[in-house]
Amino acid sequence: MDGIDPAELDAYDAWVAEHLDEMVRLYPGKVIAVHRGRLLAVANTYREVLAAAKAQGLSEQPFTMRVPTAEEAHAVFPSVFPSNGA
Repeated sequence: MDGIDPAELDAYDAWVAEHLDEMVRLYPGKVIAVHRGRLLAVANTYREVLAAAKAQGLSEQPFTMRVPTAEEAHAVFPSVFPSNGA
């Protein structure tokens, strides 16, 4: 089967749902790499987080994403991420 296992995608989706508020507070605008429920790296670019994951000996492709800023998160999820004025 090509691509990512749907169960693995569900696990990453659950990880993001559980940690997004923390990531927005700690790493707004940064790129993160996650593997099997563990934050591996935080950097400015996808290239940097992938290199950091590889430097840790990871041979598989980690889940990567750009963390939204608080303003971006508020625009998408206003009831979850209040504006800075709130």
